[in-house]
Amino acid sequence: MDKMESATSETTLTYSSEHTKSSEIISEASSKDCRDNIKIRNNFISSSLFFIKISIWFFGYSIVQGATAAFAIPYQVSILRPEDKTYWNGILPISGMFINLLVTPIFGYISDHTKTPFGRRRPYLLIGTMIMIIFLCLEATFDQPYHSIGGFIIVCSGYQLGQGIAGGAFSGIIPDVVHPSQSGIASGWLGVGFSLGLLIGTILFGTLLEVKNVIHTWYLYGAVIAFLGISALITITTMHEDSQDEWSFDGSLSSFFKSLHLPSSIYFNFYWVLITRFFNTLGIYMIFSFLLYFATDIIGQKNLMTNSYIIVVLVMCSIPASIAGGYLADFYNTKLLVYISSGIQVVAIALLIIISFNPSFAGLLILSGFLGVGYGAYQCVDWALALHSLPNKTIGKDMGIWHISFIAPTVVAPAITGSILQATQITLENGTKISSQYGYAIVFGISSFWFLLATIFIYPMKISAIPKISRKDQTHHDINQHSQNQQQLQPTNNGADLNHNNGKENPIIEPV
Repeated sequence: MDKMESATSETTLTYSSEHTKSSEIISEASSKDCRDNIKIRNNFISSSLFFIKISIWFFGYSIVQGATAAFAIPYQVSILRPEDKTYWNGILPISGMFINLLVTPIFGYISDHTKTPFGRRRPYLLIGTMIMIIFLCLEATFDQPYHSIGGFIIVCSGYQLGQGIAGGAFSGIIPDVVHPSQSGIASGWLGVGFSLGLLIGTILFGTLLEVKNVIHTWYLYGAVIAFLGISALITITTMHEDSQDEWSFDGSLSSFFKSLHLPSSIYFNFYWVLITRFFNTLGIYMIFSFLLYFATDIIGQKNLMTNSYIIVVLVMCSIPASIAGGYLADFYNTKLLVYISSGIQVVAIALLIIISFNPSFAGLLILSGFLGVGYGAYQCVDWALALHSLPNKTIGKDMGIWHISFIAPTVVAPAITGSILQATQITLENGTKISSQYGYAIVFGISSFWFLLATIFIYPMKISAIPKISRKDQTHHDINQHSQNQQQLQPTNNGADLNHNNGKENPIIEPV
């Protein structure tokens, strides 16, 4: 029996090392889980439909982000506090993001240890989405100058509570249902869903918030709530995950805190993934929620619909980059794709400094498209890097921790940008205060530096390319390996383990 276990372990370790070429400990951790038994989807059409299906909830969530985080919330802040809008736009997300930081890994862990007839992720996805919808309804009511900015902050924080619950559970869905060799493709389709969501959210903002020069926040929020609710309903009803006949939970408070210890011997690559993602997101969110102010104050473009073209161009360029990058990530060096995508973002943001002193809406649109290519390519590699770095035992909790590297910068970045723009304000002849060109130039310079750090910190990672073999050949490899394992488990007449084939040891089949 020991010989059989050794052969099985060696086979899995050899195969896993071809995927990551990371430390032996990571390979052993991967070999102990069941992710390699997940079906590999070879048919392009059916596999694409499958990846689209698991991205639907993320698509709905992204519509909310595109409509509210990028435009509606900054616009509402400018109504509530017009004189110091940049300051409050930087302060507003802090409390909600801290709540999200705590809730996401907690519910990732809870969903890891939950068993229900409806699966372990979907119940929390439903609860979290319902909370998100409730607080989105409340956000829509803040549309008058006399409304409380403090109340608006509390309501936005409630939305982040629901997003943390739903997001913590959703983070574990891909590793639950997608074979490790296709995590790059799945990440690419998630990137597409996120980009399309931003695009639709932007269009909704441009067309519904202001109708015939009258502000209608309920039109906009009603539309995004409908999209989020429908996408959640589709995901919950069509997603097939492992289910049990009973309702049970086998976790504990002490085991949760113990699981937060991530030994570097196992999580070496994961630590670098966290650092890289932190700086990349920091670079994005230093400018993302301030593009509306940049277009109005610096470029001089006051029309809301026209300003929405900035995000439209960015998203349209990011979609093909996400799809192409997702497939390339599964066959070529993922680190190289991070270098390329981060480099593109560095150049695009640095060139925005020139636009600050030479205002051009056309130039802003061109650089937005260039930035979109880099952003889309990075988004598709992002999830794949994390999934290739993790053992499967506590994948929901680990992905919740990974999510922190996205949420934390969204707290820090707007506060940095808001403080810089507030300190560099200038006063116009009519007494109105606006941000200066120098302030935005400083912001773009710092943002470029964060992207540069994201490019540098990917270097220590030991993850390399998935073997360059066809899906068909990989499927044959899995079938042969499964056949060997079944043969090894069959007892001989005297009860001994069968570890031979016609008197010879079964060979270890390696990908070629």
